[in-house]
Amino acid sequence: MNWGTKIFLSLGVFMLCIIGAGIYMVSHDTDTLEDTDYYEQGLNYDQVYNKKSNVAKHKAEPVIKINHDTLYIQFATVANSGNLIFKRPSDRSIDLQLPFETNTGVYQLPISTLKKGAWNLEIVWKSEGLEFLTDQQLHL
Repeated sequence: MNWGTKIFLSLGVFMLCIIGAGIYMVSHDTDTLEDTDYYEQGLNYDQVYNKKSNVAKHKAEPVIKINHDTLYIQFATVANSGNLIFKRPSDRSIDLQLPFETNTGVYQLPISTLKKGAWNLEIVWKSEGLEFLTDQQLHL
């Protein structure tokens, strides 16, 4: 076999690999982005930044504990209401948003129905006329 045939075969194998990778990418239509509306969220980031800075400014970071099959969220103030947003990095279809309200400063949530593994928990809440936002990574 001469050197021209080897070059031709090498280019052919390379082209088949590129075509195979292209077909694989087109046939697997799952996007790795966590949020589908990332552009809109980027436009509203000033509001998110203000809510996150309120947490630091007012020392309002909630304490999150998992005991058996219950998630405990202890807030710095007594009266709180908002949303808990559970995001699963590996499967967007099981993301969950739950409204909550507590007058005791502690919110309890049974988590036995949630799939085990890594979750991103985003807590958005209002307390004493201020809005707060914090992100936590959980492993259930």
